[in-house]
Amino acid sequence: MTTASEIYRTANLLIETYGEMAVVGAAIKADHCQRTGDDTGRAVWLRVASAVEDIMDDETIPYGATIN
Repeated sequence: MTTASEIYRTANLLIETYGEMAVVGAAIKADHCQRTGDDTGRAVWLRVASAVEDIMDDETIPYGATIN
């Protein structure tokens, strides 16, 4: 079983490496796992994709915010 901290660590690494494309990268890995019959791997990568979205949503600058 993969822990939540491992999922978020992987998500952060993908974001550092691929930026806004990180969620796409995780989805591609999930699709690859599905094609090869690795249901457990697919589930993990889908969790990573969800974590990437969560992190990226938290980092979104609110509309009208002032950036100094």
